[in-house]
Amino acid sequence: MEHDHLDFVESIEVLAKEAGLEVPREQGAPDRYEQNAGLLKVLTESATFFQNQLITHPDKARAKSYLSENRGLSGQIAKVFGLGFAPSGWDNLIKGLDQKAETQEHLFQAGMLIEKKDQAGHFYDRFRDRIMFPIRDSRGRVIAFGGRAFGDEKPKYLNSPETPVFHKSQELYGLYEAKQNTLNLDHIIVVEGYMDVIVLAQHGVTNSVATLGTSVNSQHIQKLFKLVNKITLCFDGDKAGRSAAIRGLEASLSVMQDSKQVRFLFLPDGEDPDSLIRKEGKDDFLNRLDDSSSMAHVLFDHARQEVSLADEEGEAQFAQNAMKHIQSMPDCTLKSILIKQLTEQSGINAESLAITSKKPQYNTAQSDPVSGYSESDHNEIPPQYDEPPGYYDDIAYEPYSSGHEDSGQFKKNTKPNTFSHKKGFSGKSFGKKAFENNDPFNLPKMPSLTPLSQIDNATLCLLLHPHVAKEIDVSDPLLRQPDPKIQLFSKVWRYFNKHSGKNTGHLLGNWHGNENYNAILFLLNHPDAHTKSKISNAKQEVKDVIERMEDGLGRNASSQRLKNQGNETIKDNDSRTELRQWMEQMRKKSVLNQQFLCIYPEEI
Repeated sequence: MEHDHLDFVESIEVLAKEAGLEVPREQGAPDRYEQNAGLLKVLTESATFFQNQLITHPDKARAKSYLSENRGLSGQIAKVFGLGFAPSGWDNLIKGLDQKAETQEHLFQAGMLIEKKDQAGHFYDRFRDRIMFPIRDSRGRVIAFGGRAFGDEKPKYLNSPETPVFHKSQELYGLYEAKQNTLNLDHIIVVEGYMDVIVLAQHGVTNSVATLGTSVNSQHIQKLFKLVNKITLCFDGDKAGRSAAIRGLEASLSVMQDSKQVRFLFLPDGEDPDSLIRKEGKDDFLNRLDDSSSMAHVLFDHARQEVSLADEEGEAQFAQNAMKHIQSMPDCTLKSILIKQLTEQSGINAESLAITSKKPQYNTAQSDPVSGYSESDHNEIPPQYDEPPGYYDDIAYEPYSSGHEDSGQFKKNTKPNTFSHKKGFSGKSFGKKAFENNDPFNLPKMPSLTPLSQIDNATLCLLLHPHVAKEIDVSDPLLRQPDPKIQLFSKVWRYFNKHSGKNTGHLLGNWHGNENYNAILFLLNHPDAHTKSKISNAKQEVKDVIERMEDGLGRNASSQRLKNQGNETIKDNDSRTELRQWMEQMRKKSVLNQQFLCIYPEEI
């Protein structure tokens, strides 16, 4: 186990094979490799064939020139990784191995051959005119191949398809070689390509592996945590590399353990591990590894970049974003440390962070798939919030009650609801059979709800009159608001503004299955929908709502600034002018803040 970096079962299997013994297994649990011994045999023979072609084929000079001159690889490193050459031609591999039908069938099942479309039972080679990289499992068995084109042919890299012995989302290229060639394997670097692994190894960095055309996932991380306590995920410094790093972050968080560590190394733009270690050498590359970013740094930096507001609301959004990632972690010491760091950075205590990261709970027993209400809810107090499950998923909020509906906040429902069988916008009544057989045209019955807020009314107008979106403008500050109802309005407006020829049916098809889908159904199925469908001045109604919201944003910003300045600073002329303007806006909207007048009567 220590010498070959194998787990207990793998070690037993190796020793048993060397001793000529059979490992006893539980009945009904055969080893998948023993079941597919024929496939593993032809894959090993294929690897040997490709390696021989690199030595004996008439076109070998071209392949060797590419490896040595273009990529700077030595013969020794090519031997360590078992590199080979697949010559051009349609049937070199078929002819190179025995001609038995069973062998060809195994080659086909192993992904090495492709069956001709017009001739069943006739095959041709999958890999042609390529440098070949055998992919080994953790015990060194060849389970698949990667083939690299010499020039700009497409695809540049061609991998074996999924087979009974190869599942690319579970395997890592170079892991077997890293275990064999690293004396003290306590740290593994995850890079993006075969050649990165090989060139790093040639320069003495033997502990790197690569994913096989997929993003780093939690299975990869778990597999590596069985071998080492430290993993460094290495990415290019461009936008694609940053995106890949976030996927790696999410995969790592979900399987973190105490005593384990994941770090992130971002390379300079235009560089990859292959080019960078050639340019800087081993020592400088190792220094970069030592200076790599911690998981906490990447997590908090990503949470900050998702924030669109540079104020208190932005800080709240940052805390929510970060806490969402932290909550995905299993209970461990690192999780507690990250929560503590987040409380220090955001100024929000841990208890509040835990509360704001929770999703609202709904009574889902025998419930309607959209509204969240069940037959037993007749004449009973409904769930705490009016919105259906999925409407505000992943949005943290506190129950809030205000005196006017256009606040954009949630209103707590304190009145019993009963079902209404009024016709909705489609003109069809909603009966008990709604949504049976997944009929997309049968919407379920809805409870009688309190009137929609003005922002919901505006969203509903857009849904029923999509052409309005091209005739109105929505300001960037409004589009960036964190309020979930305004976010939904903004998404609907952006969709129809961008796709002027599409209707609500297109939108529902496009959003099916995401968090907005149920929200749209909720609005379309609301009792107010049939009145909105008859409105001739939908454009003006939407514009009025936008104006109110934008005015509200201005008032709120002014109010916050004036409140923060305090009693002394408010005496300067600029503050007085701003205060008078703010007061005039308040009067026009008939929402004069009497509390503010009581605090500063002499200044006014």
